[in-house]
Amino acid sequence: MDTEARPRQRHQQVVRDGDGRARPPAPRRRKVRTTQSADTVWKGTVVALVVFVVLASGNMVDSARGMPLGWQRNVAMAVSGGIDRVANLFSLNRPYDWAARQLGIATDDDDFEFPEAPRDPAPTETTTTLAPVRVPTATDPLRVTVAGDSTAKSLGDALLAATDDLPISVTNEGTVSTGLARSDYFNWGAELSDLVSEQSPELVVFMVGANDGQSILDSDGTIVAQFGSAEWESAYRERVAGIMDVSGGDGRRMIWVGEPNVGTGNVQQAVKIGNRLAEDEAATRPWVTFVDVADLLAGPDGGFAEYITLADGTTARCYAGDGVHLSVKCLGVVIDELVPMITGLYEPTTTTTTGGRVTTTTAGTGPRD
Repeated sequence: MDTEARPRQRHQQVVRDGDGRARPPAPRRRKVRTTQSADTVWKGTVVALVVFVVLASGNMVDSARGMPLGWQRNVAMAVSGGIDRVANLFSLNRPYDWAARQLGIATDDDDFEFPEAPRDPAPTETTTTLAPVRVPTATDPLRVTVAGDSTAKSLGDALLAATDDLPISVTNEGTVSTGLARSDYFNWGAELSDLVSEQSPELVVFMVGANDGQSILDSDGTIVAQFGSAEWESAYRERVAGIMDVSGGDGRRMIWVGEPNVGTGNVQQAVKIGNRLAEDEAATRPWVTFVDVADLLAGPDGGFAEYITLADGTTARCYAGDGVHLSVKCLGVVIDELVPMITGLYEPTTTTTTGGRVTTTTAGTGPRD
């Protein structure tokens, strides 16, 4: 008996025709996987990009408008403006505009005229007693709105965390890439006026200036003053004063948080001027308190220092890599200054104005200049 293993044969199904004769089965078809060519993918990507650009043409114009003055902005405005005109002509951007409105991200083109800051050359002395802000409760907390640029946004986040166990409700409206110089891109006068009307804050905390080292433009794009000129300082003063006046009324208080010293040329120049003007204007308005963050976080020479010594003797790096935005530890230093100011608003305050400058005395504390 042959016990040698034989290879196992695959049984094939026998197919017979009508006469009963066997015929070989039809060969199996192999499934072929189809893939899109790189050319097809590339064309699809280009089409999708073109569709997006057309739909969001208005947003492109806004982004171009917010660029610093120069040839790059001119080119961006020309290109985005042309696309936007075509999109508007054929109503191609209507779906994007509708979606933006539904999501609450549509921007209004409110025209807000900053009033001229009044100058009173005659020294006068008046005493104003500000009614204390009501004592808030857990069910009816103090309404605080934080507004300004990206430095204000960071401040608002830190303040929100620091007041978590206090009867204080913080709404953070800080907006990146904004300032007071470029009303054609973002008009803080109009925006803050709307926020005050909609949110009825009892306290406005405002911080701005890191993006203002550039020419001042009106909401229609007209250049008001070139950066570095005397006209620039005058126009910026008017905008600072306008923001403070919008924040006043109805017993509302305002804390203007000055920008820290920064490590960038034009930005530092704008910050120093802006802080000085804000401090001057706050001194003539009893409802406004100016917080000098530049002095609070100054180095040994009184200027910019990447590292500072904290009250507990430890050394802390004060800035992020851009030399503008504060680190968590130095934000904490500002918050430690800010929170007692806010809780102190519950106490009666007496304000004496001499020669246009304000000295505020709060119950239980000494004078504050």
